Amino acid sequence: MSNPTHPDNASDAKAFSSDGFGLEQTAIGGLSVEALNTLRDASSDVSIASGQTLFTQGKAATHIVCLLKGTVALHRTHGREHSTLLRLLDAGSTIGLDSAFGSGVYSNSAIALTDCSVRYIEPEALCSLMTKSPELLRALLGRLAADLQASDEARVNVVHLQVRARLAALLLALRDRHGMVNDSGDLVITLPLTRRDMASAIGTRPESLSRAIKALETAKVASFHGKRVVVSDLDDLLDEVEQ
Repeated sequence: MSNPTHPDNASDAKAFSSDGFGLEQTAIGGLSVEALNTLRDASSDVSIASGQTLFTQGKAATHIVCLLKGTVALHRTHGREHSTLLRLLDAGSTIGLDSAFGSGVYSNSAIALTDCSVRYIEPEALCSLMTKSPELLRALLGRLAADLQASDEARVNVVHLQVRARLAALLLALRDRHGMVNDSGDLVITLPLTRRDMASAIGTRPESLSRAIKALETAKVASFHGKRVVVSDLDDLLDEVEQ
């Protein structure tokens, strides 16, 4: 693990700005150089390979995770064999705030779906900074509020949207980070999820997901080729959610 170099003088401050610290897109971005210096000794940079666990449900919440690069899945285990995918998180996410400032125990497990770069920060260091920085406190509260809103929206979708529409909504959520436009002008989404995780993410069973995939293909809204999904007309996919 490596930590960023401490700036020795004012000329080094720019290199150790929020950009240099890698937190500019997270809830902890935009801090002063002095605040970033405080975090430096209470944090560490870690590279996480695809498939590895960032933290485990039920363990003590010893770190808050700033996701600088990659995609992470939050899973909740219930019973001996059942696991539900709660959310997908991309670069810019700050993970574990609720656990670190709540029960002190991770309520979910975080698993890397792609190779990731993260920064682990000790909760005590953030608590100390929050007493001195109203801006940081507001940013962290804003991130927690956004997470709660996302959870509420997902619950509403499960209640009111058909499985086919939920699948379309998932594809739309993935397109920004995992989509690209090919030479033919088609949107191509590379799925970071297994079919089982996709079913879990939209609150359905794998067999229901398979039927929804077939329905989208029959309607020529999207075609599925292993981990690749091809969408010829984005408006058609949007219509699936808005119907």
